Amino acid sequence: MKLIYLLFFVLVNGLLVAQNSTDGGVILGKLTDDNTSLPLEYASVRVLKAADSTQCAAVYTDELGKFLFENLSFGTYILKISRPGFQTYYSKQLVISASAKFYNCSVIRLGVLTGSLNEVNLSANLDVLRVGIDKKIYNVGEDLSVKGGTANDILTRLPSVDLDQEGKISLRGEGSVTILIDGRPSSISGGNGSNLLDALPAFSIERVEIVTNPSAKYDPDGNSGIINIVLKKNKLKGFNGAISSNLGTGNIRSGTVAETNLSLSYRSGPANIYGIYSYRYLDGFRNNYSNLNQLNPDGSRFILDQDRIGSDLNTGHTFRTGVDFNLKDRQILGFSATGSMGVRDRTGDLWNETYDSLGQRTALWQRISYDPSQQQNLDFNVNYRHDFKNELGSFVFDANQSLGKEGIQGYYKENYFDVDSFPEEGKKPLEQRLNNKEGNNITSVQADLTKIIPKISARIEMGVKAIIRNQQVVTYSETLDTLLNNYFEDSLANFKYQYKERIYSAYGIFGQQLGKFKYQGGLRFEQAYQLPNLVSEGKEINNAPYFNIFPSIFLLYELHAKTNLSLSYSKRITRPSSVDMNPFTNYSDLFNLRVGNPYLKPEYTDSYDLSFAHERKYYNVSSSFYYRNAKGVISRVKEFYDNNTSAVTFMNIAQTHSLGSDIMLNFKPNSWWRSSISWNGNYIWYLTNQSSLPNREGYFHNFKLNTSIEFWKKSAVLQVSHTYNGKRITVQGIAQRQGPTDIALEKRLAKGKWSIGARVSDIFNVQGFYFMVDRPTFEQTSTFKWLTRRYYLLVSYKFGKLEVSNKKSNLNESGTGD
Repeated sequence: MKLIYLLFFVLVNGLLVAQNSTDGGVILGKLTDDNTSLPLEYASVRVLKAADSTQCAAVYTDELGKFLFENLSFGTYILKISRPGFQTYYSKQLVISASAKFYNCSVIRLGVLTGSLNEVNLSANLDVLRVGIDKKIYNVGEDLSVKGGTANDILTRLPSVDLDQEGKISLRGEGSVTILIDGRPSSISGGNGSNLLDALPAFSIERVEIVTNPSAKYDPDGNSGIINIVLKKNKLKGFNGAISSNLGTGNIRSGTVAETNLSLSYRSGPANIYGIYSYRYLDGFRNNYSNLNQLNPDGSRFILDQDRIGSDLNTGHTFRTGVDFNLKDRQILGFSATGSMGVRDRTGDLWNETYDSLGQRTALWQRISYDPSQQQNLDFNVNYRHDFKNELGSFVFDANQSLGKEGIQGYYKENYFDVDSFPEEGKKPLEQRLNNKEGNNITSVQADLTKIIPKISARIEMGVKAIIRNQQVVTYSETLDTLLNNYFEDSLANFKYQYKERIYSAYGIFGQQLGKFKYQGGLRFEQAYQLPNLVSEGKEINNAPYFNIFPSIFLLYELHAKTNLSLSYSKRITRPSSVDMNPFTNYSDLFNLRVGNPYLKPEYTDSYDLSFAHERKYYNVSSSFYYRNAKGVISRVKEFYDNNTSAVTFMNIAQTHSLGSDIMLNFKPNSWWRSSISWNGNYIWYLTNQSSLPNREGYFHNFKLNTSIEFWKKSAVLQVSHTYNGKRITVQGIAQRQGPTDIALEKRLAKGKWSIGARVSDIFNVQGFYFMVDRPTFEQTSTFKWLTRRYYLLVSYKFGKLEVSNKKSNLNESGTGD
């Protein structure tokens, strides 16, 4: 460990003093409104040759009004800066030479064109999918197929992402992925181990970022990477808003969908106030079928068929509100709150049949269930940012408090029948009821410092972070005594469980550009504690705290303009969740129990990624080859017992190897047609070193397509999307989520203020989930189907002074938007 420290600090200090030249010039600056001194976002900045005004490079200013050009050839240039509603700006001549490579334009003020802000509309569109140097970006607003949907609907359309029947997310074929909301852990994303993203409407999401090999600046959790869901936050000047409504149905009599969304913002002077509200009502069904065939020790067989039909009603309210203050001396202070409140009611009618080796029915019973639940989640955030003079870095402080609670009630009744399907005489129905309460409290505080060193084209980043989690689960179950007609406690099924997690970390990163070559190295130091507490048994599991160092390396070489090759490495960790470590048994289905393992250890992964990116006027393509080696892999396994019951539990198996590739293509052959295509395939080896779990290996791939055509003078859009997921190998069998084909149509009216549309989700009604567990003495197959084919009508209205729909897309060679 001392050697690692020594090598890191020698590398950083050596690089800080060794390189004092670069092959190209740098031009940077910041753009503000001359009247308000506020930063101007979305402005186009072009570098033109002074001799003939040909364009050499172009970008849009970011949300802080900043722009940066690097690796410019020696020569004489001028800057041309323009933005709708403002006067065009031309700089003086800038001469870049061996003795003058760095130009800081400082603050450039643009004057407003008189009367030009009454109504301005930019109609250029973003790609649904875009590729950055270290991430893939999915722009939600450009995908018509998720309008009226939820965050889970969005995730199923992301490259290399898959969901199972319980909403568990996998990335690149593996199920360890960290979900963040606005870059932070949150109860909304399922902080207590469950997935609550079905309650988050797609309307409230601006974009989703996928980072498969994060740097040391990010938390190291999730061996497959990070999915960051960025919520909307309107920053347009003046008073702006949008309202939309979606109505849908699954068939004539059921499957009703209703959604109403409202977005408002007001920006004037130093303050920006914004708010979003959404209401959602979703009615449907959720059915599943399971067949279990088990070989008993005496040579006989036990066969169990389970067939369930049920309803599923999900309603909820979601809001987000906040205010940003632009203070003096390049400082911004922001406050925000995000919350959701939902109700989910599920009913089930489960028929159970058992058979012997000869196929003769031996038992028949019915289990009727009603499971209402209530969720409340609330996040508070304070954010402070200070940009240093001359664009030489920044300091950011962020504090977030996330609170969540969920109440689940269960009402169950079992009716017994003889093998001829008649009510069994003398055996009264079994009636049970359950009350489960869960609480979740997450506090995160972090500070990040960035320092730019222009003389050597270098950047230093460092920061500290603390995450504190406190979670609690209390379950109380009771059964009706039919003789006394009174309910009595089920002491076996009742428990109180608490979980505490403390993670303290610090990181340092150094990066530099040497001509066409860029490199970045970083280390993250972390001390972690995970403490499950079995309160009802008076037992606290004292798992030892663990200290880790997580290195990351990123290398990039620019082959030529907009074409680069990169190589990256990172070490990552997957911690067992509080649910995985909860040792108390869930008895809601006596033949399919669930029990956690409080002695689970963290899983560690070494991740390598070789990537290629190429961008041209009509298309851009990116591809990656990756390899991951994980040790102490946390695996979900199903145990089968001699009494013919089974339980899902968790254990650390030896290791896995995963080798794969992915490719993503954005294709825009003309101004009215664009498509995004992504493919991922990987081969995985499970090495268990356990006789009860044989080694397994297999191949998995998925394919996703999104294509849209503009017509009717570009006022209408037709969009089709399709997803295919192959069978995925698991440690005990296979799993597959069948993908949907969606179609959507939208027509814009009144210069884009109004829009009406329609869409059909899962046209062929094939979306569902299937898994099989295959072991020497038993086999189980299960299929799940829920209401996926729905018909929607959509209407929306926008109002305000300015609408910009292509926030940060790059300019092409001709200087026009993509």
